[in-house]
Amino acid sequence: MGFVGSIVLCLINIALAFSLCLAGNCVNSGLEFSYITASPLGSPQEVIAVNGQFPGPTLNVTTNHHVIVNVSNKLDENLLITW
Repeated sequence: MGFVGSIVLCLINIALAFSLCLAGNCVNSGLEFSYITASPLGSPQEVIAVNGQFPGPTLNVTTNHHVIVNVSNKLDENLLITW
């Protein structure tokens, strides 16, 4: 998919998200992944944080609500998120 295809796909996603939120019951959340220094095992080490927190925040959402999550990867490697 080329540059134009990526833009069209992005615009379709924005339109879909906007239409879902107009129907109500829409939850927006942003997740920024970055490195921080923390001591989860007692000694300082570099860990992956979500919104500057380790462990990351809990997303509480009601069943049947539409969820829109904007993800920002500030890491120097690719990121895979599973739900």
